[in-house]
Amino acid sequence: MSEYDAIARFYDADHSGFADDLPFYRELARRTGGRVLDVMCGSGRVLVPLAQAGIRVTGIDSSAAMIERAHISAATAGISARVDLHHSDARNPLPPGPYNLAIVALNSFMHLTTIDDQLAALTHIHRVLTPSGLLAIDVFNPHARNLSACDGELVLDRTFHLEDGVLVCKFVAQRADMAQQMNTVTFVYDELDGNGRVHRTVHTMMLRWFYRYELEHLLERAGFAVEAVYGSYDLDPFESDSAIMLAVARRKGL
Repeated sequence: MSEYDAIARFYDADHSGFADDLPFYRELARRTGGRVLDVMCGSGRVLVPLAQAGIRVTGIDSSAAMIERAHISAATAGISARVDLHHSDARNPLPPGPYNLAIVALNSFMHLTTIDDQLAALTHIHRVLTPSGLLAIDVFNPHARNLSACDGELVLDRTFHLEDGVLVCKFVAQRADMAQQMNTVTFVYDELDGNGRVHRTVHTMMLRWFYRYELEHLLERAGFAVEAVYGSYDLDPFESDSAIMLAVARRKGL
């Protein structure tokens, strides 16, 4: 079972307000002019808008529950004909391309917590891209200020409503291990049924953060040439206090 199976039903409502990265990925997909591979696509948060823009997209995710939600989202949006979804792990061979662009959005690459797993995923992505295909990876920037907040305190992150109207209070606790570059993240979802009863779902996952030249080195080892590292979806230069680290790399020939 994938770690997201347990919380898949919260994902869409939880992330419904976040679309900051969509213009970037949409424009990058248009610029590359061909098929897109959305690695760790989840419930289709990026994949569906790309397909709505007329782009052919293949998505893979290790969570069966998330892939099922992506199927539903694509059908609801009427773009299933432009979408190909696979329940698959990024560390294994990927659906054959060739693809002009591969994306690993919104910290998804951080779920690969070992060098072997990271290189396996990057190598498989390299194999299915066109000779000059692009890869974009978007991860958290481990600035000291960002890490200092990862002290284990449980805080209210947001509230939202599920499709059936149930109110959910989401709490998050993060604890950073500086030596291991690992962040232990615990999500607590409290569902309030309107009758004074609360149903609680608790889920913990491990995320590995990356420093800039560590990520560039991994990409180079897997056969990519790093073209740019940005600090925002508006393509601002990457700086110490950037909120994100957005790397764009091009596949090098064999």
